[in-house]
Amino acid sequence: MRLLVSGALTCSPGRRTVNSFDLAWGGVMRRFSLSIFRPAVSMTRYRLAVAAALSALILLAMAGCSSAASTSGPATASPSSPPGQTYASKAFVVPLTVTVDASLKSPPNPDSRNLLSWDAADGSGNKVRFLVPVNLYSPGSAVPEAPPKDYLTYLRGLTSQGVKLSNVTKVTVDGHPATLMTATTSSGNLDGSLGCPAVGADQGEGCFGVQPDLSLRIAVIPVGNSTLLAWARTSKTSPDDAFVAIFETMLKSVRFR
Repeated sequence: MRLLVSGALTCSPGRRTVNSFDLAWGGVMRRFSLSIFRPAVSMTRYRLAVAAALSALILLAMAGCSSAASTSGPATASPSSPPGQTYASKAFVVPLTVTVDASLKSPPNPDSRNLLSWDAADGSGNKVRFLVPVNLYSPGSAVPEAPPKDYLTYLRGLTSQGVKLSNVTKVTVDGHPATLMTATTSSGNLDGSLGCPAVGADQGEGCFGVQPDLSLRIAVIPVGNSTLLAWARTSKTSPDDAFVAIFETMLKSVRFR
């Protein structure tokens, strides 16, 4: 007489169960549960055959679960971006530390009394600069003058000379209230309008101003009796938002010493 067995198997982590099985005995299909193994029930020939068949089914089912479980490997962690490095200024007139993103070349070139300058590592032309100006050139003037005490008001006044200031926000840099803005222009007569790092610096080559081809994300940070300017320089026609975000994160890491 032929015996056919099929069963319903449940596999889960740490648990394997057979809930029920179907048995064909003598051409008749019947469904049984594991309750046939209760000690109170006597084991007749018929039930002994069923028990033997079910035991084989359970062993095969568990082997299948074990095989399936063994195929799953450990989770793989996604790679993280390289962390920035803390840089401590050497000669800067406002001593500070700052976390420099891996996308920037470090140490800065130069690290001088009034200027810190980082170039983008990919050579894109993006830059980050920290400047404490010793003098500046008002628009249209070839004569240097001392930076104004209220530098923020002066910078806002450049809008009358063709400078556009946008996305203006208030921030803090190591507890110092600061103003962050984006400066662009269509005028070509603003060389030296932001300031110069040294007395006698060339207006066009050694000083800094808002330029027609550039977008500058500038922070004006009063520190003691000085004004610290920090900005990210990107292309005006194709502003690099990711680079600007790196710069703003960099600002948050500044600590004055």
